[in-house]
Amino acid sequence: MTVAAVYLRVSKSDDTDDESLSLETQRRRIRGVCTARDWEYGPEYIDEGVSATKARDGNTEWARMLSQVGTGKFDVIVARDLDRLLRTLQDLVKLIDLGAKVATADGDIDLTSADGEFRATMLAAVARFEIRRKSERAIGANETRRKKGVPIMRGRILGYDDDGVTQIDDEAAAVKKAFEDFLAGVKITHIARDLTAQGFTTTRGSEWSNENIRSLLSNARYKGVITKWEADPEKRKVSKMSSDEYPGAFEAIVPADVFNAVQAKLHAPERRRIWGTEPRYLLSGLAFCGRCNDNKTKVYTSYYRRSPRTLVTGEHREYEPKRLYACIEHKHLSRNAEPVDDFINALVLGRLTREDARDLFTPPDEKVINRDSLRIERIAVQDRLDGLAALFADGVLDGDGVREQSARLRGRLNEIDGLLAPAPSNPGREIVEAPDVAAAWKALDIARQRLIINELMSVTLMPSKRGAKGFDPSLLNISWKA
Repeated sequence: MTVAAVYLRVSKSDDTDDESLSLETQRRRIRGVCTARDWEYGPEYIDEGVSATKARDGNTEWARMLSQVGTGKFDVIVARDLDRLLRTLQDLVKLIDLGAKVATADGDIDLTSADGEFRATMLAAVARFEIRRKSERAIGANETRRKKGVPIMRGRILGYDDDGVTQIDDEAAAVKKAFEDFLAGVKITHIARDLTAQGFTTTRGSEWSNENIRSLLSNARYKGVITKWEADPEKRKVSKMSSDEYPGAFEAIVPADVFNAVQAKLHAPERRRIWGTEPRYLLSGLAFCGRCNDNKTKVYTSYYRRSPRTLVTGEHREYEPKRLYACIEHKHLSRNAEPVDDFINALVLGRLTREDARDLFTPPDEKVINRDSLRIERIAVQDRLDGLAALFADGVLDGDGVREQSARLRGRLNEIDGLLAPAPSNPGREIVEAPDVAAAWKALDIARQRLIINELMSVTLMPSKRGAKGFDPSLLNISWKA
């Protein structure tokens, strides 16, 4: 009996309401062909979410099916119609070169004869024409949506509802805090942990990773604009989006100046890490090596484990590893880390509980803002923005004029929102203003403790004298910052 290989494809661009394109409809029609010809309904090869405009690589079911032509696994390839099976004329050439027998619900295609090959070529050309025309229409429709300020939805992003316009309050607040924390110096890893701990997930429902956070911080929709995807992969190496921006018809979550500051920091060359993973300890990568004495070489966490030994009494003894701070770059100077951490914690707490501690975390150029005046101006600007539609309807402004005025007014709204927005989170000020400073410091995660220590002091581990034992606080050189 003839065995039929069943090829099924559903494109990302297919209309989800079109039942004729669904997998079940394709299966039903192909089963009808197999039943009518007394063929066995054989192995299925399903490419789900594979667009007809994109190349099919070696990981697709299409490639796996082609690799099994002529192996005896099946005798004929059956598809709903030719445009489900073929993407380009090159796909047709592959089938011809392999000598594959092909059938569709519309009839056989004899690729072994000149007449059949010509007919298949014409059908493939027509299918390709339809694909290209559909693609061009989609590109035009997307450009129209951008000019209207309507986001092109490829998936819901944190902060906005499924329509891409309506803000979800708790999500928007979390997004805004992520931007502010990043500017304040919080590591991307800890921002990811915070979002996951609050119960927020990515678009695909997974926990947040470093890459997800970088993508979130780079998404220009959060500052109220729509950007155009950059097709050139070389340009995408610098930025995932092109420089073309369209004013969005939705409210920004993050002020433009905050977003731009995040981009500058995110892509700064000095962000390239030299040492492995994120520091998990208080002074790792923060304290300097006093033996190097160059104000550049830092100490990092290392471990020392004594070898197991058997005592004269016959007792076998194992030893726990000891955490150290060591100058890894030059293989010298190491300190038992725990007493060093305890000493620094006590020193920081002593400083944070003093009466003048709040002054340490008050920016010297903190401006006094007339918020009432700004709120009044915001209402006036918003009214002018809302009135543009009426001016367009009355013929006072044309389409270009509306877009120009809209961009200018939205820009001013972003400036006002930036001035009205609360200052970026300041972990140090939050600690000194807490009712119980010691408890607040203990509850703080390592990342924020390190931020505060780095703002308060510079720590240098000095070399000890030969034969010295125990912890000596004098070997910690503390330089308080202004």
